[in-house]
Amino acid sequence: MRREEADTVVVGSGIAGVLVARELARRGMETTIVERGSFLPWREQLRLDRWEGSSPTSVHNHETDPRGLDWGWDYVYGVGGSMNRWTGIAPRLLPEDFEVKSRFGVARDWPLSYDDLAPYYRKAEALLSVAGQANGLMPGADYPLPPHPLSPQDRALEPHLEPFIRLPQARPTRPVRGRPACCGSARCMLCPVDARFSVLNGLGRVLDDPRVRIIDRTVAVRLRPASSHRRIATLECTDARGGSVTLHASRFVLAANGIENPALLLRSEIDEGDTGRYITDHVDAELAVRTSKPVSPGHGSSLETGASYAYYTGGFRSRRAALLLVPSNPGQPIPRDAIVDRLAAGQTGQRMRRRVVAEWERTLSISVQCDDLPDRRNAVTLSSRRDRFGIPLNRIHFAGPTDYQRRAVHHLVEDLPRRLRTLRARDVKLSYPQASGHLIGSVRMGLDDGAVLDPDLRHRRYENLFVAGSAVFPTIAATPPSLTIAALAVRLGRFIAGGSA
Repeated sequence: MRREEADTVVVGSGIAGVLVARELARRGMETTIVERGSFLPWREQLRLDRWEGSSPTSVHNHETDPRGLDWGWDYVYGVGGSMNRWTGIAPRLLPEDFEVKSRFGVARDWPLSYDDLAPYYRKAEALLSVAGQANGLMPGADYPLPPHPLSPQDRALEPHLEPFIRLPQARPTRPVRGRPACCGSARCMLCPVDARFSVLNGLGRVLDDPRVRIIDRTVAVRLRPASSHRRIATLECTDARGGSVTLHASRFVLAANGIENPALLLRSEIDEGDTGRYITDHVDAELAVRTSKPVSPGHGSSLETGASYAYYTGGFRSRRAALLLVPSNPGQPIPRDAIVDRLAAGQTGQRMRRRVVAEWERTLSISVQCDDLPDRRNAVTLSSRRDRFGIPLNRIHFAGPTDYQRRAVHHLVEDLPRRLRTLRARDVKLSYPQASGHLIGSVRMGLDDGAVLDPDLRHRRYENLFVAGSAVFPTIAATPPSLTIAALAVRLGRFIAGGSA
Protein backbone atom coordinates (compact mmCIF):
# COMPACT_ATOMS: atom_id res chain seq x y z
CA MET A 1 0.00 0.00 0.00
CA ARG A 2 1.23 3.46 -0.92
CA ARG A 3 0.28 6.45 1.26
CA GLU A 4 0.66 10.04 0.07
CA GLU A 5 -0.12 13.53 1.36
CA ALA A 6 -1.85 16.18 -0.75
CA ASP A 7 -3.33 19.62 -0.27
CA THR A 8 -6.37 19.25 -2.55
CA VAL A 9 -7.38 16.03 -4.29
CA VAL A 10 -9.50 16.32 -7.44
CA VAL A 11 -11.10 13.19 -8.90
CA GLY A 12 -11.31 13.53 -12.68
CA SER A 13 -9.20 15.41 -15.24
CA GLY A 14 -11.98 16.74 -17.45
CA ILE A 15 -12.67 20.42 -17.83
CA ALA A 16 -14.32 20.72 -14.40
CA GLY A 17 -11.43 19.20 -12.49
CA VAL A 18 -8.68 20.97 -14.43
CA LEU A 19 -10.36 24.38 -14.14
CA VAL A 20 -10.68 23.93 -10.36
CA ALA A 21 -6.98 23.01 -10.27
CA ARG A 22 -6.15 26.07 -12.38
CA GLU A 23 -7.83 28.44 -9.95
CA LEU A 24 -6.05 26.83 -6.99
CA ALA A 25 -2.66 26.95 -8.74
CA ARG A 26 -3.14 30.66 -9.45
CA ARG A 27 -3.32 31.15 -5.67
CA GLY A 28 -0.20 29.06 -5.10
CA MET A 29 -2.09 25.98 -3.92
CA GLU A 30 -1.12 22.44 -4.91
CA THR A 31 -3.56 19.94 -6.40
CA THR A 32 -3.35 16.21 -7.05
CA ILE A 33 -5.69 15.01 -9.82
CA VAL A 34 -6.69 11.34 -9.82
CA GLU A 35 -7.69 10.10 -13.28
CA ARG A 36 -8.81 6.54 -13.96
CA GLY A 37 -7.99 6.76 -17.67
CA SER A 38 -4.64 7.38 -19.31
CA PHE A 39 -3.07 10.17 -21.32
CA LEU A 40 -3.67 9.84 -25.06
CA PRO A 41 -2.28 12.77 -27.12
CA TRP A 42 -4.37 14.29 -29.86
CA ARG A 43 -2.28 12.77 -32.65
CA GLU A 44 -2.71 9.33 -31.11
CA GLN A 45 -6.46 9.92 -30.84
CA LEU A 46 -6.51 10.62 -34.58
CA ARG A 47 -4.32 7.62 -35.41
CA LEU A 48 -6.33 5.19 -33.28
CA ASP A 49 -9.72 6.80 -34.03
CA ARG A 50 -10.62 6.89 -30.33
CA TRP A 51 -10.35 9.17 -27.28
CA GLU A 52 -9.24 6.65 -24.65
CA GLY A 53 -6.06 4.69 -24.01
CA SER A 54 -5.89 0.94 -23.51
CA SER A 55 -5.35 0.87 -19.74
CA PRO A 56 -7.59 -1.62 -17.88
CA THR A 57 -8.82 1.34 -15.81
CA SER A 58 -10.29 2.87 -18.98
CA VAL A 59 -12.83 0.07 -19.40
CA HIS A 60 -16.34 1.44 -18.93
CA ASN A 61 -17.89 0.06 -15.79
CA HIS A 62 -21.63 0.63 -15.90
CA GLU A 63 -24.56 -1.67 -16.58
CA THR A 64 -28.15 -0.99 -17.53
CA ASP A 65 -30.99 -1.76 -15.17
CA PRO A 66 -33.10 -4.11 -17.34
CA ARG A 67 -36.28 -2.52 -15.97
CA GLY A 68 -35.35 0.76 -17.66
CA LEU A 69 -34.38 1.98 -21.12
CA ASP A 70 -31.28 0.44 -22.70
CA TRP A 71 -29.48 3.77 -23.08
CA GLY A 72 -25.99 4.15 -24.56
CA TRP A 73 -24.33 6.33 -21.91
CA ASP A 74 -21.40 7.96 -23.68
CA TYR A 75 -18.34 9.21 -21.79
CA VAL A 76 -14.52 9.12 -21.84
CA TYR A 77 -12.12 7.73 -19.24
CA GLY A 78 -8.88 9.54 -20.03
CA VAL A 79 -6.84 12.65 -19.30
CA GLY A 80 -9.06 15.45 -20.58
CA GLY A 81 -12.25 13.50 -19.89
CA SER A 82 -15.26 13.65 -22.17
CA MET A 83 -14.09 17.00 -23.55
CA ASN A 84 -11.81 14.86 -25.73
CA ARG A 85 -14.88 14.06 -27.84
CA TRP A 86 -16.72 17.39 -27.49
CA THR A 87 -17.91 19.08 -30.68
CA GLY A 88 -17.50 22.59 -29.23
CA ILE A 89 -21.08 23.93 -28.95
CA ALA A 90 -20.90 26.51 -26.14
CA PRO A 91 -24.04 28.64 -25.55
CA ARG A 92 -25.01 29.82 -22.09
CA LEU A 93 -28.15 28.67 -20.36
CA LEU A 94 -30.89 31.29 -20.61
CA PRO A 95 -32.02 33.27 -17.53
CA GLU A 96 -35.32 31.36 -17.54
CA ASP A 97 -33.48 28.02 -17.35
CA PHE A 98 -32.45 28.93 -13.80
CA GLU A 99 -36.05 29.79 -12.79
CA VAL A 100 -38.36 27.23 -14.38
CA LYS A 101 -40.28 26.65 -11.15
CA SER A 102 -40.77 30.36 -10.42
CA ARG A 103 -41.65 31.26 -14.00
CA PHE A 104 -43.50 28.19 -15.27
CA GLY A 105 -44.43 26.14 -12.21
CA VAL A 106 -42.49 23.00 -13.24
CA ALA A 107 -39.31 21.21 -12.13
CA ARG A 108 -37.24 23.27 -9.68
CA ASP A 109 -35.26 26.52 -9.59
CA TRP A 110 -31.49 26.60 -9.37
CA PRO A 111 -30.09 28.11 -6.14
CA LEU A 112 -28.05 30.39 -8.44
CA SER A 113 -29.36 32.94 -10.92
CA TYR A 114 -28.11 33.78 -14.39
CA ASP A 115 -26.66 37.00 -12.98
CA ASP A 116 -24.78 35.04 -10.30
CA LEU A 117 -23.10 32.94 -12.97
CA ALA A 118 -22.61 35.64 -15.63
CA PRO A 119 -19.07 36.72 -14.61
CA TYR A 120 -17.95 33.08 -14.63
CA TYR A 121 -19.54 32.54 -18.03
CA ARG A 122 -17.43 35.41 -19.33
CA LYS A 123 -14.27 33.90 -17.87
CA ALA A 124 -15.09 30.46 -19.26
CA GLU A 125 -15.76 31.91 -22.73
CA ALA A 126 -12.36 33.60 -22.64
CA LEU A 127 -10.56 30.44 -21.49
CA LEU A 128 -12.25 28.32 -24.18
CA SER A 129 -11.84 31.03 -26.88
CA VAL A 130 -15.51 30.91 -27.78
CA ALA A 131 -16.55 32.42 -31.10
CA GLY A 132 -19.94 34.11 -31.01
CA GLN A 133 -21.99 37.26 -31.33
CA ALA A 134 -23.91 39.20 -28.70
CA ASN A 135 -27.63 38.42 -28.74
CA GLY A 136 -30.70 39.36 -26.78
CA LEU A 137 -31.14 35.93 -25.23
CA MET A 138 -27.94 35.77 -23.16
CA PRO A 139 -27.51 39.13 -21.40
CA GLY A 140 -23.97 40.44 -21.13
CA ALA A 141 -22.39 37.90 -23.48
CA ASP A 142 -19.36 39.51 -25.16
CA TYR A 143 -17.42 36.84 -26.99
CA PRO A 144 -13.63 36.91 -27.41
CA LEU A 145 -13.76 35.79 -31.06
CA PRO A 146 -16.04 36.80 -33.95
CA PRO A 147 -18.72 34.28 -34.92
CA HIS A 148 -18.74 31.83 -37.77
CA PRO A 149 -20.83 33.08 -40.71
CA LEU A 150 -24.26 31.58 -41.08
CA SER A 151 -24.50 28.63 -43.43
CA PRO A 152 -26.95 28.51 -46.37
CA GLN A 153 -29.27 26.33 -44.25
CA ASP A 154 -29.09 28.89 -41.42
CA ARG A 155 -29.95 31.73 -43.78
CA ALA A 156 -32.88 29.76 -45.21
CA LEU A 157 -34.28 29.09 -41.73
CA GLU A 158 -33.45 32.35 -39.94
CA PRO A 159 -36.48 34.43 -41.07
CA HIS A 160 -38.88 31.64 -40.12
CA LEU A 161 -37.41 30.49 -36.80
CA GLU A 162 -36.68 33.64 -34.84
CA PRO A 163 -35.07 34.21 -32.43
CA PHE A 164 -32.15 32.84 -34.44
CA ILE A 165 -28.55 33.43 -33.30
CA ARG A 166 -24.98 32.83 -34.38
CA LEU A 167 -24.18 29.69 -32.42
CA PRO A 168 -21.46 30.25 -29.76
CA GLN A 169 -18.81 27.57 -30.14
CA ALA A 170 -15.29 26.73 -29.05
CA ARG A 171 -14.11 26.39 -32.63
CA PRO A 172 -11.98 29.49 -33.29
CA THR A 173 -12.56 31.63 -36.36
CA ARG A 174 -8.89 32.66 -36.27
CA PRO A 175 -5.74 31.13 -34.75
CA VAL A 176 -5.60 31.54 -30.98
CA ARG A 177 -3.26 30.30 -28.22
CA GLY A 178 -1.55 27.79 -30.45
CA ARG A 179 -4.80 26.47 -31.90
CA PRO A 180 -5.44 26.99 -35.61
CA ALA A 181 -8.69 28.33 -37.00
CA CYS A 182 -11.51 25.86 -37.53
CA CYS A 183 -10.87 23.92 -40.73
CA GLY A 184 -14.54 23.47 -41.63
CA SER A 185 -14.20 19.70 -42.06
CA ALA A 186 -17.21 19.04 -39.76
CA ARG A 187 -15.22 16.23 -38.09
CA CYS A 188 -15.19 18.03 -34.76
CA MET A 189 -15.24 15.06 -32.38
CA LEU A 190 -11.84 14.07 -33.79
CA CYS A 191 -10.75 17.49 -35.03
CA PRO A 192 -8.15 16.88 -37.76
CA VAL A 193 -6.25 20.11 -37.03
CA ASP A 194 -6.76 20.31 -33.23
CA ALA A 195 -8.67 23.59 -33.43
CA ARG A 196 -11.72 22.69 -31.35
CA PHE A 197 -11.08 23.31 -27.64
CA SER A 198 -10.04 20.38 -25.51
CA VAL A 199 -8.41 20.20 -22.09
CA LEU A 200 -5.23 18.99 -23.78
CA ASN A 201 -4.87 21.90 -26.23
CA GLY A 202 -6.54 24.64 -24.18
CA LEU A 203 -5.43 23.97 -20.60
CA GLY A 204 -2.08 22.31 -21.24
CA ARG A 205 -0.29 24.88 -19.10
CA VAL A 206 -2.35 23.75 -16.12
CA LEU A 207 -1.44 20.12 -16.71
CA ASP A 208 2.26 21.14 -16.92
CA ASP A 209 2.13 23.38 -13.84
CA PRO A 210 4.43 22.00 -11.09
CA ARG A 211 1.68 22.73 -8.56
CA VAL A 212 -0.66 20.34 -10.41
CA ARG A 213 0.10 16.64 -10.27
CA ILE A 214 -1.82 13.99 -12.22
CA ILE A 215 -1.98 10.38 -11.11
CA ASP A 216 -3.52 8.60 -14.09
CA ARG A 217 -4.62 4.98 -14.56
CA THR A 218 -5.87 5.09 -10.98
CA VAL A 219 -9.44 4.46 -9.81
CA ALA A 220 -10.91 6.45 -6.92
CA VAL A 221 -12.58 3.72 -4.86
CA ARG A 222 -13.72 5.11 -1.52
CA LEU A 223 -13.70 8.24 0.63
CA ARG A 224 -13.04 7.81 4.34
CA PRO A 225 -14.27 10.36 6.91
CA ALA A 226 -12.14 11.72 9.74
CA SER A 227 -12.97 10.90 13.33
CA SER A 228 -14.83 14.22 13.57
CA HIS A 229 -17.32 12.88 10.98
CA ARG A 230 -17.60 16.40 9.47
CA ARG A 231 -14.55 16.09 7.22
CA ILE A 232 -13.20 13.61 4.73
CA ALA A 233 -9.72 12.39 5.68
CA THR A 234 -8.59 10.11 2.86
CA LEU A 235 -9.34 8.82 -0.60
CA GLU A 236 -8.57 5.15 -1.21
CA CYS A 237 -7.57 4.30 -4.78
CA THR A 238 -6.54 1.32 -6.90
CA ASP A 239 -3.98 1.56 -9.69
CA ALA A 240 -3.99 -0.33 -12.98
CA ARG A 241 -2.03 -3.22 -11.45
CA GLY A 242 -4.44 -3.55 -8.53
CA GLY A 243 -2.16 -1.83 -6.05
CA SER A 244 -3.60 0.36 -3.27
CA VAL A 245 -2.98 4.10 -3.01
CA THR A 246 -4.28 6.18 -0.10
CA LEU A 247 -4.33 9.98 -0.41
CA HIS A 248 -4.60 12.19 2.68
CA ALA A 249 -5.72 15.74 1.91
CA SER A 250 -7.22 18.92 3.30
CA ARG A 251 -10.07 18.92 0.79
CA PHE A 252 -11.56 16.75 -1.94
CA VAL A 253 -13.32 17.70 -5.19
CA LEU A 254 -15.27 15.09 -7.16
CA ALA A 255 -15.08 16.19 -10.79
CA ALA A 256 -15.72 12.91 -12.56
CA ASN A 257 -18.83 12.37 -14.68
CA GLY A 258 -22.47 12.16 -13.63
CA ILE A 259 -22.17 8.39 -13.15
CA GLU A 260 -18.84 8.23 -11.32
CA ASN A 261 -19.50 11.10 -8.89
CA PRO A 262 -22.56 9.52 -7.24
CA ALA A 263 -21.08 6.02 -7.49
CA LEU A 264 -18.01 7.09 -5.50
CA LEU A 265 -20.27 8.63 -2.85
CA LEU A 266 -22.39 5.49 -2.67
CA ARG A 267 -19.32 3.24 -2.37
CA SER A 268 -18.25 5.49 0.51
CA GLU A 269 -21.69 5.10 2.18
CA ILE A 270 -22.31 8.83 1.72
CA ASP A 271 -25.88 8.83 0.48
CA GLU A 272 -27.55 12.00 1.73
CA GLY A 273 -30.64 13.32 -0.01
CA ASP A 274 -30.98 12.47 -3.67
CA THR A 275 -27.47 11.05 -4.19
CA GLY A 276 -27.58 9.18 -7.50
CA ARG A 277 -31.16 10.25 -8.25
CA TYR A 278 -32.41 12.27 -11.23
CA ILE A 279 -29.57 11.41 -13.60
CA THR A 280 -30.52 12.23 -17.17
CA ASP A 281 -29.12 12.77 -20.64
CA HIS A 282 -30.19 14.84 -23.61
CA VAL A 283 -32.59 12.70 -25.60
CA ASP A 284 -31.97 14.56 -28.82
CA ALA A 285 -33.81 14.18 -32.10
CA GLU A 286 -32.84 14.65 -35.73
CA LEU A 287 -35.21 16.23 -38.25
CA ALA A 288 -35.05 15.81 -42.01
CA VAL A 289 -37.37 18.41 -43.58
CA ARG A 290 -37.97 18.16 -47.31
CA THR A 291 -38.75 21.40 -49.08
CA SER A 292 -39.62 22.45 -52.61
CA LYS A 293 -36.78 24.96 -52.71
CA PRO A 294 -33.04 24.19 -52.63
CA VAL A 295 -31.54 24.87 -49.19
CA SER A 296 -27.89 23.98 -49.95
CA PRO A 297 -27.05 21.43 -47.25
CA GLY A 298 -23.47 20.30 -46.92
CA HIS A 299 -22.04 23.82 -46.82
CA GLY A 300 -20.84 25.95 -43.94
CA SER A 301 -17.68 27.14 -42.18
CA SER A 302 -18.11 24.61 -39.38
CA LEU A 303 -20.26 21.70 -38.22
CA GLU A 304 -23.01 24.01 -36.89
CA THR A 305 -23.11 27.79 -37.14
CA GLY A 306 -26.63 28.90 -36.18
CA ALA A 307 -29.34 28.04 -33.66
CA SER A 308 -33.06 28.72 -33.37
CA TYR A 309 -34.81 29.45 -30.06
CA ALA A 310 -38.26 29.62 -31.67
CA TYR A 311 -39.40 26.58 -29.67
CA TYR A 312 -37.26 27.26 -26.61
CA THR A 313 -38.39 30.34 -24.73
CA GLY A 314 -41.89 31.25 -23.56
CA GLY A 315 -44.81 30.49 -21.27
CA PHE A 316 -45.48 27.18 -23.03
CA ARG A 317 -42.75 25.69 -20.82
CA SER A 318 -45.41 25.15 -18.18
CA ARG A 319 -46.90 22.50 -20.52
CA ARG A 320 -44.11 21.24 -22.77
CA ALA A 321 -40.34 21.19 -22.97
CA ALA A 322 -38.03 23.77 -24.47
CA LEU A 323 -36.33 22.72 -27.72
CA LEU A 324 -33.12 24.07 -29.25
CA LEU A 325 -32.93 23.69 -33.05
CA VAL A 326 -29.46 23.56 -34.59
CA PRO A 327 -29.10 23.14 -38.38
CA SER A 328 -26.44 20.55 -39.18
CA ASN A 329 -24.28 21.89 -41.98
CA PRO A 330 -23.09 18.55 -43.39
CA GLY A 331 -26.74 17.81 -44.14
CA GLN A 332 -28.54 14.48 -44.17
CA PRO A 333 -26.93 11.51 -45.93
CA ILE A 334 -28.15 10.88 -49.46
CA PRO A 335 -31.62 9.44 -48.75
CA ARG A 336 -31.48 5.67 -49.19
CA ASP A 337 -35.23 5.34 -49.62
CA ALA A 338 -35.11 7.79 -52.55
CA ILE A 339 -32.44 5.66 -54.22
CA VAL A 340 -34.38 2.44 -53.62
CA ASP A 341 -37.63 3.96 -54.90
CA ARG A 342 -35.99 5.16 -58.11
CA LEU A 343 -34.20 1.88 -58.70
CA ALA A 344 -37.53 0.09 -58.22
CA ALA A 345 -39.05 2.43 -60.80
CA GLY A 346 -36.37 1.41 -63.29
CA GLN A 347 -34.30 4.59 -63.12
CA THR A 348 -30.51 4.24 -63.30
CA GLY A 349 -27.38 6.15 -64.25
CA GLN A 350 -26.92 9.91 -64.40
CA ARG A 351 -30.63 10.63 -64.60
CA MET A 352 -31.26 8.88 -61.29
CA ARG A 353 -28.21 10.50 -59.73
CA ARG A 354 -29.37 14.01 -60.70
CA ARG A 355 -32.81 13.42 -59.23
CA VAL A 356 -31.48 11.94 -55.97
CA VAL A 357 -29.01 14.81 -55.53
CA ALA A 358 -31.76 17.33 -56.29
CA GLU A 359 -33.88 15.77 -53.56
CA TRP A 360 -30.95 15.88 -51.13
CA GLU A 361 -30.39 19.57 -51.92
CA ARG A 362 -33.99 20.19 -50.86
CA THR A 363 -33.64 18.50 -47.46
CA LEU A 364 -32.97 20.52 -44.31
CA SER A 365 -31.04 18.73 -41.58
CA ILE A 366 -31.84 19.95 -38.05
CA SER A 367 -30.62 18.66 -34.70
CA VAL A 368 -33.16 19.09 -31.87
CA GLN A 369 -31.91 19.26 -28.27
CA CYS A 370 -34.63 18.65 -25.70
CA ASP A 371 -35.39 19.88 -22.22
CA ASP A 372 -37.21 17.55 -19.81
CA LEU A 373 -38.52 17.37 -16.25
CA PRO A 374 -36.50 15.74 -13.45
CA ASP A 375 -37.53 12.11 -12.97
CA ARG A 376 -36.71 10.46 -9.65
CA ARG A 377 -36.86 7.01 -11.24
CA ASN A 378 -33.65 7.81 -13.12
CA ALA A 379 -30.88 6.71 -10.77
CA VAL A 380 -27.32 5.47 -10.34
CA THR A 381 -27.03 2.61 -7.85
CA LEU A 382 -24.40 -0.04 -7.13
CA SER A 383 -24.67 -3.44 -8.78
CA SER A 384 -24.07 -6.78 -7.10
CA ARG A 385 -21.64 -7.49 -9.95
CA ARG A 386 -18.05 -6.27 -9.73
CA ASP A 387 -15.35 -5.21 -12.18
CA ARG A 388 -11.85 -6.65 -12.48
CA PHE A 389 -10.71 -4.53 -9.51
CA GLY A 390 -13.45 -5.86 -7.24
CA ILE A 391 -15.41 -2.58 -7.39
CA PRO A 392 -19.22 -2.75 -7.79
CA LEU A 393 -20.42 -1.84 -11.27
CA ASN A 394 -22.45 1.34 -11.61
CA ARG A 395 -26.04 0.37 -12.40
CA ILE A 396 -28.19 2.95 -14.17
CA HIS A 397 -31.96 3.04 -14.41
CA PHE A 398 -33.18 5.43 -17.11
CA ALA A 399 -36.88 5.73 -17.85
CA GLY A 400 -36.43 7.84 -20.98
CA PRO A 401 -38.36 10.96 -22.02
CA THR A 402 -41.39 12.13 -20.08
CA ASP A 403 -44.70 13.24 -21.59
CA TYR A 404 -43.49 16.82 -21.06
CA GLN A 405 -40.79 16.25 -23.67
CA ARG A 406 -42.95 14.14 -25.98
CA ARG A 407 -45.55 16.93 -26.17
CA ALA A 408 -42.84 19.39 -27.23
CA VAL A 409 -41.46 17.16 -29.96
CA HIS A 410 -44.96 16.33 -31.24
CA HIS A 411 -45.80 20.05 -31.36
CA LEU A 412 -42.58 20.75 -33.27
CA VAL A 413 -43.28 18.15 -35.94
CA GLU A 414 -46.86 19.38 -36.34
CA ASP A 415 -46.03 23.11 -36.32
CA LEU A 416 -42.77 23.29 -38.28
CA PRO A 417 -44.36 23.02 -41.77
CA ARG A 418 -46.51 26.06 -40.91
CA ARG A 419 -43.45 28.11 -40.03
CA LEU A 420 -41.62 26.94 -43.15
CA ARG A 421 -44.52 27.35 -45.54
CA THR A 422 -42.68 29.80 -47.81
CA LEU A 423 -40.01 27.12 -48.24
CA ARG A 424 -42.89 24.76 -49.07
CA ALA A 425 -41.88 22.20 -46.48
CA ARG A 426 -43.72 19.03 -47.43
CA ASP A 427 -42.34 16.27 -45.21
CA VAL A 428 -40.85 16.12 -41.69
CA LYS A 429 -39.09 12.94 -40.66
CA LEU A 430 -38.03 12.47 -37.03
CA SER A 431 -35.39 10.08 -35.72
CA TYR A 432 -33.64 9.61 -32.37
CA PRO A 433 -29.94 8.88 -31.95
CA GLN A 434 -28.96 6.61 -29.06
CA ALA A 435 -27.23 9.03 -26.68
CA SER A 436 -25.77 12.53 -26.30
CA GLY A 437 -23.14 11.98 -23.61
CA HIS A 438 -24.48 14.66 -21.24
CA LEU A 439 -24.69 13.01 -17.81
CA ILE A 440 -26.68 15.51 -15.76
CA GLY A 441 -28.22 15.89 -12.33
CA SER A 442 -27.17 12.95 -10.13
CA VAL A 443 -25.56 14.99 -7.29
CA ARG A 444 -27.60 18.14 -7.49
CA MET A 445 -27.16 21.41 -5.66
CA GLY A 446 -30.08 23.18 -4.02
CA LEU A 447 -31.69 24.49 -0.88
CA ASP A 448 -34.30 21.78 -0.30
CA ASP A 449 -33.88 18.65 1.84
CA GLY A 450 -33.20 16.41 -1.15
CA ALA A 451 -30.28 18.49 -2.44
CA VAL A 452 -26.87 16.86 -1.99
CA LEU A 453 -24.84 20.08 -2.28
CA ASP A 454 -25.28 23.67 -1.16
CA PRO A 455 -25.10 26.53 -3.70
CA ASP A 456 -21.30 26.63 -3.33
CA LEU A 457 -21.15 22.96 -4.40
CA ARG A 458 -20.07 21.87 -0.92
CA HIS A 459 -21.46 18.57 0.34
CA ARG A 460 -24.14 19.10 2.96
CA ARG A 461 -22.54 16.71 5.48
CA TYR A 462 -18.80 17.12 4.86
CA GLU A 463 -17.34 20.62 4.94
CA ASN A 464 -14.23 19.74 2.89
CA LEU A 465 -15.98 17.75 0.15
CA PHE A 466 -17.11 19.40 -3.10
CA VAL A 467 -18.54 18.24 -6.42
CA ALA A 468 -18.10 19.73 -9.91
CA GLY A 469 -19.44 18.93 -13.37
CA SER A 470 -22.91 18.47 -14.82
CA ALA A 471 -23.87 16.11 -11.98
CA VAL A 472 -24.53 19.22 -9.86
CA PHE A 473 -27.20 20.66 -12.20
CA PRO A 474 -30.64 20.81 -10.51
CA THR A 475 -32.35 20.48 -13.91
CA ILE A 476 -31.51 19.69 -17.50
CA ALA A 477 -32.13 22.37 -20.13
CA ALA A 478 -32.26 22.23 -23.90
CA THR A 479 -28.83 23.93 -23.95
CA PRO A 480 -25.71 21.72 -24.05
CA PRO A 481 -24.01 21.77 -20.61
CA SER A 482 -20.28 22.21 -21.36
CA LEU A 483 -19.96 25.99 -20.97
CA THR A 484 -22.01 25.93 -17.77
CA ILE A 485 -19.81 23.13 -16.40
CA ALA A 486 -16.77 25.32 -17.07
CA ALA A 487 -18.33 28.42 -15.50
CA LEU A 488 -19.33 26.53 -12.35
CA ALA A 489 -15.83 25.03 -12.10
CA VAL A 490 -14.19 28.46 -12.26
CA ARG A 491 -16.60 29.65 -9.58
CA LEU A 492 -15.88 26.64 -7.36
CA GLY A 493 -12.12 26.96 -7.76
CA ARG A 494 -12.23 30.60 -6.75
CA PHE A 495 -14.49 29.83 -3.80
CA ILE A 496 -12.12 27.18 -2.48
CA ALA A 497 -9.00 29.29 -3.12
CA GLY A 498 -10.54 32.42 -1.65
CA GLY A 499 -11.78 30.80 1.51
CA SER A 500 -9.20 28.00 1.76
CA ALA A 501 -12.23 25.78 2.36
